[in-house]
Amino acid sequence: MMEISVTFLLTGCLIQGVFCGFSISLPERVEALQGSCVFIPCTFDIDQQYVTELTDDSKRIWYKDVKPPTVVFDSSSPNTASLKGEIFGTPTEKNCTTRFDNVRQGDEGSYYFRVEGSGRLKYNYYKVEIVVINSPPKPTVSLFKDQQEVKKVKEVTEVKEVKEVTEGSSVNLRCSTKIFCSSRPANLTWSSSPEHLLNESVTQQQRQEQTELISDLIFTVTQRHHLATFTCTVTHQLQKQITKHKSRTLRVQYAPKNTSAHVNASGFVLEGRSVTLSCSSDANPPVLHYTWYRDTEEPLKPVQSGQNLTISNTDPTHSGRYVCTAQNEHGAQNASVMLDVQYAPKNTSAHVNASGIVLEGRSVTLSCSSDANPPVLNYTWYRDTEEPLKPVQSGQNLTISNTDPTHSRRYVCTAQNEHGTQNASVMLDVQCEYQEALLIYSQSLLYQTSDF
Repeated sequence: MMEISVTFLLTGCLIQGVFCGFSISLPERVEALQGSCVFIPCTFDIDQQYVTELTDDSKRIWYKDVKPPTVVFDSSSPNTASLKGEIFGTPTEKNCTTRFDNVRQGDEGSYYFRVEGSGRLKYNYYKVEIVVINSPPKPTVSLFKDQQEVKKVKEVTEVKEVKEVTEGSSVNLRCSTKIFCSSRPANLTWSSSPEHLLNESVTQQQRQEQTELISDLIFTVTQRHHLATFTCTVTHQLQKQITKHKSRTLRVQYAPKNTSAHVNASGFVLEGRSVTLSCSSDANPPVLHYTWYRDTEEPLKPVQSGQNLTISNTDPTHSGRYVCTAQNEHGAQNASVMLDVQYAPKNTSAHVNASGIVLEGRSVTLSCSSDANPPVLNYTWYRDTEEPLKPVQSGQNLTISNTDPTHSRRYVCTAQNEHGTQNASVMLDVQCEYQEALLIYSQSLLYQTSDF
């Protein structure tokens, strides 16, 4: 608790219209830790007409305000006082700052200061209240951003008070504790959870003021500080060591991070099935909008809003990369996922040359093609004269090098991948050269006959 120093002017000093100049500056109240010492900052002033009577031999006296008032300390005979201690400086410096040692519970009460000089200079000044406590209070932890204290938000638990700051801000986490006795200074230390945060670009500064010991942690806030707890521990060196601590939890606001988009574990979906694409992100405040896009469009146009994108009846046109954008008030981040719609072979076809005819002894190649995802793993050729069908050859193409009439038949091609099969067939017609010549001769006669 910080004491408020006030200056008191003596009342009743208006004598014949002349204002007297007696005043004192000291706290209204000071706390003393039992068994320790108490420090009372104090200065005084006197009326100008008594200046010559104030010398370094003048007495500075503390009285306890009881009935009758009791002298507890006299600077002229400090060893005989009931309170041991010291008044600092000299009377001519108008210093009444005092330290009382080994304060006990019975020393609690009101005290006033008196100065006695040579001649008529004898004045009592205003009182200070000394409160004796049995145990030191916890330290105070405050958070400052841009020299302004960050106030508490409503979320307060029994042991932790949450502070709101924005990622990228430079902040000062300040711990302060009252100095009860400068001859037995307290010690301030910091700890954090997670522990490594104190080692990440944190500047620690410690200083001692008149009645307070202050330790500052200065650092730039990142996402890693979100919900991190900083604890300040004060250790008082009295007859026995006493420690007190105070913890503060930071709540950091930040744009979406670690955004990810995902589909089912296998990474593909069968045509005609339903599939759901999901998006997740770490953000504070939580993501306000999730938006899905297809990356085939320039500029990207939204497909759907929401954390999940569901396609009920998939087909190959749905295959492609999908982009998810997560957004809150501090920014946005993208993630993408590939959707692979797979299917069994379809549109399978088998073909030979354009006429479908090959001359005996010539070479011919039968070809098979199919649309499949994943691509066709096996092409197998069969002759449909055999029951059951027996493979003739494997491969997308079937080549017969030296054809003869026995090769004339219907050939069946089977295309297969992991999801299924589909067949297609083609008719091979092997003709001899005599048949071809006869055909040409017959066509020629037909042409000549038509001229008559």
